[in-house]
Amino acid sequence: MSSTPSFAEAPPDLLPFGWQGDGCPPLEIDVGCHKGRFLVEMARRSPSANFLGIERQRERVFKARKKIASEGLNNAEVFHGDAHEVLNCLPDECADYVHVLFPDPWPKRRHKNRRMVGLAFLVEVSRLLKARGRLRLVTDDPDYARATELHATSISRFRRIESETCDYPSTEFQLKFVAVSRPIFRLFFERLS
Repeated sequence: MSSTPSFAEAPPDLLPFGWQGDGCPPLEIDVGCHKGRFLVEMARRSPSANFLGIERQRERVFKARKKIASEGLNNAEVFHGDAHEVLNCLPDECADYVHVLFPDPWPKRRHKNRRMVGLAFLVEVSRLLKARGRLRLVTDDPDYARATELHATSISRFRRIESETCDYPSTEFQLKFVAVSRPIFRLFFERLS
């Protein structure tokens, strides 16, 4: 694991060495990676790909980095900072996948402007994805799912995909929601050329 500084303190040099450019492994970005459960399991399952987590809560970043180090994973890293700021500093067409898993839904009407996933966020993700790259959003909030679908379908670079066949690992939040039988909404979009 590299000693990448916190985005909240100073921006890192875009991506770790060997994570960008021709011939580099596929890159998957986990926005809001929490304590890294999903990120670490994906990195373990797919050693030929790189996994970048973004998390704004310092304690969660520490826990995710600790898991990465304890597993000895060289294909995973976590940046500490605001998702919009971090994504804005990444190079164009660098990612094969962007995962947004159970973002804070801010369900009250007066708080909806605080949601991370909106039109500006999705435009930024479309810039980061390679042609045929995929965006995957998972939420337990039906209103958030509808709003995301509305915004994403308004972006000409995206096309909706009905489902994927990959068996993804669960996040901490997903385990909690499944335990109490909350419905889970999954949205998949592919970036056109």
